[in-house]
Amino acid sequence: MLRRATIHDAEEIHSIMSLVYDNLENKDLYVCDDLDYVRNTLSTNGFGVVACDNSGKIIASFIFRYPGSSEDNLGNDVDLCARELPKVVHMETAVVLPEHRGKGLQRKMLSYAESLIDTSVYKYFMATVSPDNPASYRSFENSGYKLIKTKPKYGGIMRRIYLKEIR
Repeated sequence: MLRRATIHDAEEIHSIMSLVYDNLENKDLYVCDDLDYVRNTLSTNGFGVVACDNSGKIIASFIFRYPGSSEDNLGNDVDLCARELPKVVHMETAVVLPEHRGKGLQRKMLSYAESLIDTSVYKYFMATVSPDNPASYRSFENSGYKLIKTKPKYGGIMRRIYLKEIR
């Protein structure tokens, strides 16, 4: 079951993020946000979606952020003009518990979240993905996102930058 995340889900979402990150051999694959970031995004400048098992336990999450004119707006990486930057949405942080991978949950959460975004306001859906994470970047590519460029982000970690422009 997919549903919109609430602020009450922040700790469980962060716990899953931390668990996945802690078990990665290559820490460059995933940037793990802190709990304050998750809470802030869910409550002020974004939203999240979660996938739950039959008991209601969260097994996957995806966080989305409206960066506005902030310096880290990915629109700056693709040379959007200043008036277009507020129309960007970041497909920020996706995580799926290991035992639930391979079921297309990232793509399903992405599709569900896109249906929640007001496309009369937001026109540029953007994401970054590790070049070493083919499952994640294929999910974006299969959802209509185009690879724009690959460059160092987040303190020098290589990332593919994806864009899906809504007309």
